[in-house]
Amino acid sequence: MIKENILDALNKQINKEFYSAYLYLSMSAYAESIGLKGFAQWLKVQSQEELDHAMKIYNYVIERGGKSKIICHRRAKK
Repeated sequence: MIKENILDALNKQINKEFYSAYLYLSMSAYAESIGLKGFAQWLKVQSQEELDHAMKIYNYVIERGGKSKIICHRRAKK
């Protein structure tokens, strides 16, 4: 079992990774819309990397009997 303070820190990091993935994907969509295809693709790759990070931590938590707390992120501020 994971100590509570460690579990809290891991859950915070999971959510930061998901938030970063969302931001990269959002920026990718914008870059695509203005014709920056190469940059859009690079941003998509970054988004996927953030998702991979989140899932590694998520799986670590679950495999050790912890509960993952995924939050819904609000729209990013301009």
